[in-house]
Amino acid sequence: MRLVLRRVILTTGIGVLAGGLASYWAARFVKTLLFGLEPRDPATFAGAVVVLLAVGLLAGWLPARRAARVEPVEVLRES
Repeated sequence: MRLVLRRVILTTGIGVLAGGLASYWAARFVKTLLFGLEPRDPATFAGAVVVLLAVGLLAGWLPARRAARVEPVEVLRES
């Protein structure tokens, strides 16, 4: 389970970092479309990072937990 979660965290972290950098760069293009908001608000970026990491971790943890409950001998017998 640790192996799967480690890869999920790494993949999600890389995606969040790349998306964060891209959205920080693209924020200057949508500045005129935002009303009452700053395009590069640190609280908004931090909130988005936390939510995306939590969703990624949950999306990896649920299948990893389910797979960890299966007996390897039973799986090998069925295949």
